[in-house]
Amino acid sequence: MFKSGIVAIVGKPNTGKSTLLNLLIGEKIAIVSYKPQATRKSVRGILTSDRYQIIFTDTPGAHKSLKKLSQVMIGFIDDAVDDADVVVVVTDHLGMIDDTIEKYLSVIKNKRKKAVLIINKMDLMNEDKAAQIEKNFTDRAVFDAILRVSLLKDTDAKNKILDAILGLMDEGPKYYDEDIISTETERFIVAEIIREKLMNTVSDEIPYSTAVMIDEMKYRQDKNLYYIKAVIIVERLSHKKIIIGRNGQMIKNIGEQAREAIEHFLGTKVFLDLWVKPKENWTKKEHFVKEYIDPRY
Repeated sequence: MFKSGIVAIVGKPNTGKSTLLNLLIGEKIAIVSYKPQATRKSVRGILTSDRYQIIFTDTPGAHKSLKKLSQVMIGFIDDAVDDADVVVVVTDHLGMIDDTIEKYLSVIKNKRKKAVLIINKMDLMNEDKAAQIEKNFTDRAVFDAILRVSLLKDTDAKNKILDAILGLMDEGPKYYDEDIISTETERFIVAEIIREKLMNTVSDEIPYSTAVMIDEMKYRQDKNLYYIKAVIIVERLSHKKIIIGRNGQMIKNIGEQAREAIEHFLGTKVFLDLWVKPKENWTKKEHFVKEYIDPRY
């Protein structure tokens, strides 16, 4: 029997959702950062074998805010949970349950969604703490499977989680060819790689108000490399100055890190041409938010 279905991955920021997606797919599909709101839209990864095809949807970190950027991000989570055959809730040693998480736990309960609870970062807590976190979540929703893991350290975490999810999957068709691991375009993933390096390099207050747009991406046969022109969008001129850095050192550092990662992703040499462009208060304007988060809008 061939199984297939859609799995939504939800949770608070920095609990390990993107780490989980990358672990399950075996490739870097979603960016990972210690800073909140690294993931801004739903990112799909596809895992296929001769027995199953699972379409994983990594969602933005669940948080409450009146900003247009945050509201659009929450919309992505709502859609992913509604569409999912199985919902995977990821929490960590903090075990945070706020109004936003309560909302999705209520959806799981009221709509009787199949669900898996993953308590991540077990290396940062003892069993009593994990048991209390588990109780806090199971008091609010019914979970078909509960796993306590450390995604970055447990060598058997992937198999445990896959077994739990497959146990909840129904028979279904193969939606994508075997060699497709994501529905995201190369341009989107390249832009996300640049944003990841930016987030992990500059100061804490800036990454949330930045976006990356790919202006040009083409393979130059004569030079045997990809030419990529990318524009980093910022909210203020002062942010542009910080990202460029003294004598251009900051943006050079970001570019070097990003180029190396993009070359690994594309499997070829890359010339990365980075620019920085201020767009005042773009995170508060819905048309800019949608355009910069996902150009397919």
